[in-house]
Amino acid sequence: MKFEIEKGVPVPRPVGKPIKYDIPLKEMKKGDHIMVDMPKSKITSDVKIIRNMALRFTHKNPSYKFTVRQMDDGVGIWRV
Repeated sequence: MKFEIEKGVPVPRPVGKPIKYDIPLKEMKKGDHIMVDMPKSKITSDVKIIRNMALRFTHKNPSYKFTVRQMDDGVGIWRV
């Protein structure tokens, strides 16, 4: 079997699951709060998604720390 070497072929962008919430964690200062409003039926499942997103962000940016809380009308995110 013979293979042809090609030059200048760009690497395709990685394909993954799109981000569900585009929360500006990088712009938050210590003491800042963001409330993500959502229906009560979605809070229990989506708080896990948001908590995981904040955790992944802190692994890439160790100087940032967040706490995520389930609220009556949505999910609250605080930078601590």
